[in-house]
Amino acid sequence: MMTRFLELFMQYGLVVAILVWAGAVGLMAYHLTDSPWRWAFVALSLGGFGTVGVILWIRKYVNSLTKTPERENQ
Repeated sequence: MMTRFLELFMQYGLVVAILVWAGAVGLMAYHLTDSPWRWAFVALSLGGFGTVGVILWIRKYVNSLTKTPERENQ
């Protein structure tokens, strides 16, 4: 049980941390009405979500490169 948790944490810990951060910044942007900083916070939040997308795409790309014929048959 604990080893599975550690495995998931090592694989997705950074992604979850970025999602939490982007969500918090998005909430701050939502509550900053009539502030010049609102759109900067929106851009930061969208950048965080974009970063998660890029991380997941790179992981998928690297996994496809490292496939061996044995792994494809399984």
